[in-house]
Amino acid sequence: MIILDQVSKHYQNRDKTSFAAVHPTSLEIREGEIFGLMGYSGAGKSTLLRLINLLERPDTGRVLVGGQELTAMSADELRKARQNIGMVFQQFNLLANRTVAGNVAFPLEIAGWPSEKTAERVYQCLEIVGLADRAGHYPAQLSGGQKQRVGIARALRAEPESHPRRRTHLRPRSLHHPAACSNASKTSTAAST
Repeated sequence: MIILDQVSKHYQNRDKTSFAAVHPTSLEIREGEIFGLMGYSGAGKSTLLRLINLLERPDTGRVLVGGQELTAMSADELRKARQNIGMVFQQFNLLANRTVAGNVAFPLEIAGWPSEKTAERVYQCLEIVGLADRAGHYPAQLSGGQKQRVGIARALRAEPESHPRRRTHLRPRSLHHPAACSNASKTSTAAST
């Protein structure tokens, strides 16, 4: 479950005046729930999503993910907690010198997963997004939609031992424009994962 409790975020303009990117906001996203965030360009959608895993620290309020209060964690605790949070960004953020499989595996390697378990999980994630046949390709060889699906597969990668059901499709995920570059036949798969 993801809980935002009265989170807000302000930034400074060049003239040193402050503006609210996110006004005090509370929301609850239950496990297994599909949640969409819509709004005009510049409305604060990206900032709100970045508050969920504390890529941005809120000025006020609390962020809880899976029962853990991220806003109260040390940097080391937060780094470990983020290993169980998947996020798909508008920019693909793929490593050009790694294959599709290598991009999905990268966070698992950093987390210290055994190579056999990593390979198995990478294949599962690529199957879910329909890219198992592209595992050995490099990002430059992919379409925009395929690159976006690699990002989705990377977000799906975590399967923590502590999760009672151990079913990735029930984990809360933030999909930031997940289908914007994907073709229509893959959109329903991405949104329901």
